[in-house]
Amino acid sequence: MNTKIRLPKIFWIVGITLVLLSSVTTGAAAAPAGGAVLPPGATPFGNSLTDAAAATAYFNTGTRELNTLPEDFPLQILYVIPLDGSTDFSVEEGTMFYVPVVYSDDTDAAYWPYPDVTDPAAVSDYYFSPEQLGAEFIKIVVDGKEFELGPKYAVGAETPGLPTGGNNYTVVAAFLTPLSKGVHSVTIAARLSGAFIGGVFEFEIPYTITVE
Repeated sequence: MNTKIRLPKIFWIVGITLVLLSSVTTGAAAAPAGGAVLPPGATPFGNSLTDAAAATAYFNTGTRELNTLPEDFPLQILYVIPLDGSTDFSVEEGTMFYVPVVYSDDTDAAYWPYPDVTDPAAVSDYYFSPEQLGAEFIKIVVDGKEFELGPKYAVGAETPGLPTGGNNYTVVAAFLTPLSKGVHSVTIAARLSGAFIGGVFEFEIPYTITVE
């Protein structure tokens, strides 16, 4: 991670988690293949971005143990392994991805105002308004192709009893369609320079994904 200032906590370290959905899709047509970012209103497996945020908040804000996910959550988690920092993973062909890029919970209210997570406009402003976190960009790069995530990819959920002590969670994330067989690169990156930051915070985290 490349940071230009030291933040009061590490909630920004979100490249540590990609969430993989299995190969099932919902709706009349199958999702496009080839590692494309789906529109923010997509609902693979019947899960919206808000649903996925609520389901993964406890995992993302804690020690990333699988038992912090709902038992019926049909997702496989890909993340930076705490013990060795590995970012290399193997998945089966047809695997679909949920990719959280940057997230926060309401313990950050100790440092700056936190949004009402039930208000989509407030959550979007939290990440993208220059008066708040001021995202210059939040993006996913798949095999060299960039997908920039806009304000509609920012969602929030009420998540009482988070490991951090928080009760509300927000995230900028996207669903990613299956990759073809072979070795692929997926990189997440962001730069934030809003008034809450008081400088510039940026990171870039690469993953190597082998599809078998």
